[in-house]
Amino acid sequence: MANCGKKAALGVVVALQLVTALVGEAKADDATVTVDAPARFAEPPPDQLVASSGRAGGAAGGVVADDGFIAREPELRRSPFRLTLGPAGITSGKGFGFGVGLGADFGTGSVGGRLAASWLRGEGKSDGGASTPTGDSVGHYSGEITLDLHKRGPIHPILGMGAGFLHVSRPDARSGFAGVGTGRFALEYALGLEDADVRVGASVTGGIIGPVDSEVKDLRAYALTGAHLAIGF
Repeated sequence: MANCGKKAALGVVVALQLVTALVGEAKADDATVTVDAPARFAEPPPDQLVASSGRAGGAAGGVVADDGFIAREPELRRSPFRLTLGPAGITSGKGFGFGVGLGADFGTGSVGGRLAASWLRGEGKSDGGASTPTGDSVGHYSGEITLDLHKRGPIHPILGMGAGFLHVSRPDARSGFAGVGTGRFALEYALGLEDADVRVGASVTGGIIGPVDSEVKDLRAYALTGAHLAIGF
């Protein structure tokens, strides 16, 4: 019985020694975690349309959808009908006559139309006392097709081509009519009001005489200048 106890105790001691030896020789490896390398750049977002900021009713209101990020000047209010009024002057190279000009412009796009009338004093008499080609007074009436070279933004360079007629009153009580062809260059600046199309501008019109009465046959060409205020409706 005593021998069995000794053998059991010896077995336990040997087992403990083996376990101790094994634990002493074992070494823990370093723990490592492998993670997939992240992408260098994030994936780009899908194509999206730029939100439109247009006003209701079709009025322009700034950047619109799918405009390609192109910089544009703001679209100002453009009235389909504008009245113009301002001082004017006429010359045929012999002097200068002053008066007033009235006009009506039509259209909101690049191409439009214009009706105009001016009433001016003539160049009077020359230094030698002879009547100048424009006489005492001139009435100028014309119609044009116009081209706005810069539709967007506040500055509007405008070309106009048209035809009309002149009525010339001479100091010797002899008056006459002349048909004319006209070419006009105008520069207008829009004031940028939200609820009105108001502009200030200046223009130069050149006229070539066509069919003419004998009373004004000395008139060959002339220049008509003016400044104006335009108000849209």
